[in-house]
This record gives sequence, structure tokens and C-alpha cells, in this order.
Amino acid sequence: MILICGALFGEEIIKRPTPQEALHKLIAGNIRAIEDQIEHPNHFKESKLLALVNKQEPFAVIVACSDSRVSPEILFDQGIGDLFVVRIAGNVVGLIELESIHYAVTQLKAPIIVVMGHENCGAIQAVLKNQDQTMPEIGALIRPAVECAKGEKGDLLQNAIEANVNLVVHQLKEMDFIKKAMQAGDLEVVGSYYQLQNGVVRLLMEPSNPCVKGEL
Repeated sequence: MILICGALFGEEIIKRPTPQEALHKLIAGNIRAIEDQIEHPNHFKESKLLALVNKQEPFAVIVACSDSRVSPEILFDQGIGDLFVVRIAGNVVGLIELESIHYAVTQLKAPIIVVMGHENCGAIQAVLKNQDQTMPEIGALIRPAVECAKGEKGDLLQNAIEANVNLVVHQLKEMDFIKKAMQAGDLEVVGSYYQLQNGVVRLLMEPSNPCVKGEL
């Protein structure tokens, strides 16, 4: 009866993926992209394009850097309407970015937020070298991660990039609207690191101390 009523009113009933299903969908897409087995070779010729004119139902929010080498739809092999992407240098979250994320979670009901840092991030490098004078707001959001990374062993830039991701994940999980969705089992927030050299997106394990890096 529900299916019949939906058909009568011209509405397609879609089962939203769980946070785990959404994450698996992103991982599978990244594997396809790496192996050159993409399912979305030409976005504008996809049959579902017209169906997106009046609505959108993205299954994931991606918080990514605005670096030209980082294109979530391509590296996750997803089509138009699949991802709600928030991009800013350094993949940080300020008040403006948070408003977009709030909309995606509370109105579009996206089940997962992926914060994605990437190899050789220029914004992180600028803060490390104290050359962020032209982006003071972004630099101020990145600086805590740089300070965290200075106490770690290994490559300072990579540590800072991962610490930045961990801090943003921690920041988002402290938001009331995200806490509520997570407690209901409707949302998950994860961190990741995109390797430019081979296209692989690694998932990062959020440590109990956001300043400590971890990897799944």
C-alpha cells in the first residue's frame, strides 16, 4: 500500500543508507577510481540528472580542501547529487562551513560526514612556515593542529595534516545537532587522508586525544 501510494503521488521511496553502508559505498568508489573501473565516466549524461532538479538526497557530507587536486566526486567515483561537499583550504570548519554541514545533516539527513585531509596540503604548509598572513582566519583554525603535531615523531607536515583532521572530527562531534544524530544511530563522523601519489583515501582512527594520530 505504501509503495502504491508513493507511485500515485509521483514520489519515489528511497531507503537511506546507514552510516556504515555510506562509508562502505565511499570506500568501494575509491577502489573503483584507483583501479580505473569508474561507474560515472560522464556525469552530465547520467539518466538521473533530471530527477535532481527539484531535490537532492546526498548520502555523504565530505569536508575537503579546496586544493585543485582534491575532487571528491572523482576520487570516490560518485555521481551528481551523491555527495554534499564543503571545501575550504585546509579542510577546516568555521562558522560558515558549519552552517552548510548543519543543513546537510538536519535537512538532507546525510548519514555520514567524512573530513578529508590530503598529502602535501599547502594551507598546512603555510601555517607551519608562518606564511599564512593572507589567510589569517583559516590559519587560526589550523594552528592548533600544528602545535599538536610538533610533539610527535615522524614527518611534521603529515602529522599536522592528520592532527588537523582529528581536531575537526572532534570539533564536529561536539556540536549538539551532530551529537543528537549520532546518539540516534543516524550519523557518523570519520577522518581520512587522501594520498595524492596513488589516489588512496585512508581512514583515520580518531584517538582519545585529538592531538595523537591514528590509522585504521
